[in-house]
Amino acid sequence: MTNIVNLTPHTINIYDVDGNEVSKFESMGIARADSSETVVDYINDIPVVEMTYGAPIGLPDPTEGTAYIVSMLTIQAAVQVGRTTSDLYTTADLVRNDKGQIIGCRKLSRV
Repeated sequence: MTNIVNLTPHTINIYDVDGNEVSKFESMGIARADSSETVVDYINDIPVVEMTYGAPIGLPDPTEGTAYIVSMLTIQAAVQVGRTTSDLYTTADLVRNDKGQIIGCRKLSRV
């Protein structure tokens, strides 16, 4: 059995096709991409920034038998530095409530 570790800042709820919650993964830390911003413009006095992303932060090395749920941006940062991504997953087939808010997903995705 694979150990699934959620490295996003929120709980990941997994639903089946009938809308039943079948798994829940609480956040166990946060992996993200390093970032910096540069102000490039203003719209109605609101700063517009250009974001630059770098290496992943808080992402453990691959561990046998462990899958990490992370953001797509974190996966892209891992690719950029040459880290394997075979253990990295992100959410797919999102589930929304009646207000259109994301409440979970039905699948996990690999890049």
